[in-house]
Amino acid sequence: MSRTLDPTLLSLLPTYSKDLPQPLLELASSLLTQSRHLAGTLKAEEEVARAYACAHIACERLKITLDLPPIQPRPPVPPRIYKKLYAHLDNVLPANSVGRSGRVRTPSSKMRESGIFSSGGRIPSRGTPTREESLAKFRSSPAIKGDNTPTKSTGKPPALPAKKKAGGPVSALPAWVRPTIQFMCKELDEERIGKTVLAGMQTIAAPHGRRTKDEWVNGNLTALLAAVYFLVSSQLYVLEQGKELDDPQYIRMRKAILKALGAAQDNVSIIGMDEDELWIGWEDIKSKDVDSAVAKVVENGWQKEEWFAGIKHMVETKNAEVGDDGVEVEDGDERNFSEKLHAQRGDTMLQSKWDMTDRKREDYRAWKDGILRRIEDIEQSRGPGMEVDALA
Repeated sequence: MSRTLDPTLLSLLPTYSKDLPQPLLELASSLLTQSRHLAGTLKAEEEVARAYACAHIACERLKITLDLPPIQPRPPVPPRIYKKLYAHLDNVLPANSVGRSGRVRTPSSKMRESGIFSSGGRIPSRGTPTREESLAKFRSSPAIKGDNTPTKSTGKPPALPAKKKAGGPVSALPAWVRPTIQFMCKELDEERIGKTVLAGMQTIAAPHGRRTKDEWVNGNLTALLAAVYFLVSSQLYVLEQGKELDDPQYIRMRKAILKALGAAQDNVSIIGMDEDELWIGWEDIKSKDVDSAVAKVVENGWQKEEWFAGIKHMVETKNAEVGDDGVEVEDGDERNFSEKLHAQRGDTMLQSKWDMTDRKREDYRAWKDGILRRIEDIEQSRGPGMEVDALA
């Protein structure tokens, strides 16, 4: 038995306060040995996580039988690589492990042989809990259906109606929406539209902080995000360029958005959140899905609401910041107006409100010159007095 599996299993079950059950150790060791025969050739980055994945699979297969606490995986490789490795090993490794005797030993028979239910172990009178009883403690109350119908167990953490974002408040939107918008804006060099895109998603998919009951929206969140991003970006293009969007430009923008979305799952992650939980509600989309979603938004008039009207204000903000290039503004209210617009820019979600602007540089230089002049005046005014005191 590989002793390296002990710390691995403990890291997967950080809240387990007792000695690791012998059946769990044996199953993990058996799966690791079998994986070297059934999946002998792995990529270098996958080989690093072989033992970890085998231990994880063992925990998943015995979590109900052994009444294990919640499993908290933190694989030693990126989530995308680990997810594929785990799925591959879970598929090739047999459901039952083969012991030294050569016969097939199920987890329950191994537990009986190991004496885990003996007088020195657990209480003999305690009955084996059913699947629903074991999983009930891990389900949150909002996840239970209104008619008390038990949900189907998939072995994954239950889907929660609200996720806590990294550094953000609880939201009715899926956890991947906010970081995906940030990634898309950065990837497409359009960071200033991030706040507007997020406002559009919240208005359509989670009005008043609650998930909408619209079945189409809940079933097409990825396409909806692509459509909202496209509409905001195209409207910005029309306002700044002063011309309508032609077919070639439409295709280029749609292609760029799809490319950014396709790369999101490989680049977006939230510390402390399992990848399967993070991407709940996500689906891969194509060009026709984007076109259908854009048509759906326009058909329902969602682009006529307040979040979309702010794009014009965003363009005015940009024009106000380049006033030195030909835009004339009265000296009396130029500073207050530009600062007010800058504080309300659409990219404040991405912290660009702290960017140094030409106006701020000018204010700093004026402040610095004023301070230096005051220092010089003070030194000159105090100079003669100091000399008189010295002579006295």
